[in-house]
Amino acid sequence: MNYYVYENWTAEKKAIIHTGFCGNCNEGRGCHEHKLGNRNGQWHSPFGSLGEARTETKNTGRSVRQHRCV
Repeated sequence: MNYYVYENWTAEKKAIIHTGFCGNCNEGRGCHEHKLGNRNGQWHSPFGSLGEARTETKNTGRSVRQHRCV
């Protein structure tokens, strides 16, 4: 299983850990890839473990949380 981190630059300025199969993540493509592009944030991916994803969230300097899919 892969993990992805979404770094949101606008809403709450946060970094959220997702699993690749999550509908919001869609293996790092997101659910609005054609509408928004990377205007509001970016996906960091893929990570082979939850620990690697957590390390990446800390590197963003944003508040961190895990999505309910994790």
